[in-house]
Amino acid sequence: MCSNSADFDKVLAALQIGREGECWRDGWTQSQKSFGPEGLFFLNEGFLREVCGQLSISAEVCDALIASLDMFQDYPALKRLAWHGHVYLFRSLRDIEEKRESFSAWPMLPDRLCEHAPMFYAFVLLSGVRLVRQMHRHQGVPVDITLDTLSDFELWIRDYRQKAGKWGLIEYGWLSNHFMGQLFRLGRLQFCFDHFKYDFHAYRSRHDRRVMLLAGDGMRFRGDGQFDGTTGVHDLKNAWTSEFSAGGGKIRGSRIAPDGMAVPETVELTADQWELILQKGDPTLDVHIPAGVPMAHEACGESFKRALAFFPRYFPRRPFCAFNSVSWFLDNQFDRMLSESSNIRRFQREVYLYPVPDAYDSQTFERVFGKRFENIDAAPRKTSLQRLIVDHVKSGGHWRSGGCLLFPEDFDWGRQVYRTAQCRGTKGT
Repeated sequence: MCSNSADFDKVLAALQIGREGECWRDGWTQSQKSFGPEGLFFLNEGFLREVCGQLSISAEVCDALIASLDMFQDYPALKRLAWHGHVYLFRSLRDIEEKRESFSAWPMLPDRLCEHAPMFYAFVLLSGVRLVRQMHRHQGVPVDITLDTLSDFELWIRDYRQKAGKWGLIEYGWLSNHFMGQLFRLGRLQFCFDHFKYDFHAYRSRHDRRVMLLAGDGMRFRGDGQFDGTTGVHDLKNAWTSEFSAGGGKIRGSRIAPDGMAVPETVELTADQWELILQKGDPTLDVHIPAGVPMAHEACGESFKRALAFFPRYFPRRPFCAFNSVSWFLDNQFDRMLSESSNIRRFQREVYLYPVPDAYDSQTFERVFGKRFENIDAAPRKTSLQRLIVDHVKSGGHWRSGGCLLFPEDFDWGRQVYRTAQCRGTKGT
């Protein structure tokens, strides 16, 4: 097969893939110039056993990967596509963030192709193990952190099997962060290079160092301080629109309280007394809590502490303004529903919560139950958290994702810095 643009159409036809495969076309001609049987080092049993051993992948998953190699013999066009994925992720000079976003949009192979089709992207990701380990060595990143970071691979392979009843991988977009050197696991938490996506403005008082978050101009909020329309709920009676302006030495805006609610009042700050420390587009470290073990409060605090030492040491040219996270467990409703000893509640009280536009509840059901239930009565009630989720829905409530910020200067785990600062009042002049 030659490497002109027509080959791409032949590959799609051979794999019974229609227009949904068009996103693979970008960079295809370039990747095929380096295609060759000798380059498919990652599609053989020896390589798989080697990397599975390096990453401490279980024998069961390793055997599943080896069994899946048959699809590349049955469908030779898959070798072309796998090589394209390898080159696109690990050998091109394209902007990493752009690659991550486009790779996440690549479609799964259709199940009708063969029983092993869902495992396809596992091979593409594993093809980068040697490169990411080499990159980490060059950066000085300790080997144990590399291996701990890449351990997420098996977790998501098993997650797919639990839900679909067969081996596969659907979270390849998320895992590309791990394999492209953008995410690191430091103890209980994962930290990923990113940029702040929301039109909020964070200011710090030059006098007492407290932080105030202001909403962008023209945001529509409900009376409960959440974005109007969150989880499909609109507030026709009490909704209001935020204001924000900065100029002439004054900053005027609608405040977001640290407990995650927008407040229908306009505060005025003076620019000589308040410093802008975060706005949309600024670099952040996104925080994620991988599944597997409880999010023990002390362990989470230790991870933040490690991150504050790790990133300035190994990535001094990539400073960040804040830790940021958006997740189901940051729903501020948990603060009044869970006990004081709850890990979720304790975590929330260490950070500055904020409402999320277009917040949804699907992640809540996914993480707590493994799936969504059309009939909430069919949801299991085995744990106290499951019972809480179900009871809230049955009483007419809605769950939603929420966001949080933690600024490096404010890290003092266990002191509830932002809640303490809020008690000092909100006047900003």
